[in-house]
Amino acid sequence: MVEATETSEQMFQTLRALLDGSDDEALRAFLADLHAADVADCMEQVEPEDRSRILFLLPPRTTAEAIVLLEEAVRSDVLDDFDEQQVSEVLKELPADDAVDVLDELDDEVADKVVERLPPEQKAVVEPLRQYDEDTAGGLMGPDYISVPAEGTVADAVAEIRRLTADETEVVYYIYSVDTDGRLLGVVPPMRLITAGPDVPVKSLLLKDLFTADAEDDQEEVKNKFEKYDVAALPVVDDQNRILGVITHDDVLDVAEEEAEEDMYHMAGTDAEEFATTSIVRAASIRARWLLPCLVGTFCGALIIILLSRFLNLNDQSIKIVLAFLTPIAAMGGNAGVQVSTVIVRALATDDPLVHTIGTAIARELRIVLLIAVIGSIVAACGTLIMLHSGILPGEHGAMPADDGLSISRVAVAVGSSLGIAILIAGSLAMTLPFAFRRLGIDPAIATGPLITTANDALSACVYLLIAIALLS
Repeated sequence: MVEATETSEQMFQTLRALLDGSDDEALRAFLADLHAADVADCMEQVEPEDRSRILFLLPPRTTAEAIVLLEEAVRSDVLDDFDEQQVSEVLKELPADDAVDVLDELDDEVADKVVERLPPEQKAVVEPLRQYDEDTAGGLMGPDYISVPAEGTVADAVAEIRRLTADETEVVYYIYSVDTDGRLLGVVPPMRLITAGPDVPVKSLLLKDLFTADAEDDQEEVKNKFEKYDVAALPVVDDQNRILGVITHDDVLDVAEEEAEEDMYHMAGTDAEEFATTSIVRAASIRARWLLPCLVGTFCGALIIILLSRFLNLNDQSIKIVLAFLTPIAAMGGNAGVQVSTVIVRALATDDPLVHTIGTAIARELRIVLLIAVIGSIVAACGTLIMLHSGILPGEHGAMPADDGLSISRVAVAVGSSLGIAILIAGSLAMTLPFAFRRLGIDPAIATGPLITTANDALSACVYLLIAIALLS
């Protein structure tokens, strides 16, 4: 085996040297010593033609495991080069839940043909798993678990453990007790079996608490249950409480990473789909579909500003000064809104007690936003006074014409009050929109993206100009 102390960079340099040569036997021997995860890392860094060469030299089992571990975009490219028979050979080496993950990368028609080529016993396990969406508990669960009848004994459970772990690839976290209709009664940790006699009924060893997931539960809800109840595995049941499969903690680690990435993509105004393709044009189109509506929104905001500016009964110099403070007000409103929405979205994603009651969350954030708005207003007004009295303005003594400086005070009031109101409006939107989006079945993380930032900017600008009209006209 490759030494554990060897870095990924050193491993890749060795692989690169072997790929540049023509000794396939040396390359085969090197790959045979690598873990499937290391093979996947190497395949993601080489050219497509080198991937094909690597796959040709790998043992079938390692090929299958490496393909599952590849990044989605790379895995799609690899599978595109496989015919139906080659894909089915890969699936034969995989557990049913991993096989379904690979099938999800294929077109439905191709996936159906691949499944038809599987051995009957594997097909019988794979087919039921395909009916569930990949982002649900049913899509995450594996079909391998140990269940014993309600009247079963410790000896029966141990025999089932030996059967399931015969190939040394399965880890048993719990034994599940079921009634004659397959309904779940409870769970038993293996340690309780070890300390009990062989004739002890399993039902007498059941844990007090039983936590389950419904097959249609969203994967984020499943992740939150693992974190809340600190379990190693979670049984998935149907509406009759019959056990369908089991989700293990390693499955949930993948979900946590996926959900975190998805939220980051939405907050940045893009989509995970961008990283499922190697096409630059496709990636640009995904970003553009988020940004172009924002461009339309900014033009609408510009139109509103132009229309409102026509009502400002000010000389040219005053208009320039008023519009100069438009950018910081709009920006601060947007920044404050992003802060609040990020806190709320994070709480929703982790099922934080903060958001268990909407009123509690809003009351907390509203007090924080109000305090920031007051502080921001005072700082902005003082900053405006200092700036306009500093002599940087054209004209005598750097003062605005008319009213012997009274207009400067009014501009300061307009800027300060507008900034405070803008922060309050942006904060209010940021507090309520994530909850509204979740109620509508939309990812709350979108509430921190460019679309909402654009709305905050436009509203902040309108508030400022309306106040400016009222105070300075």
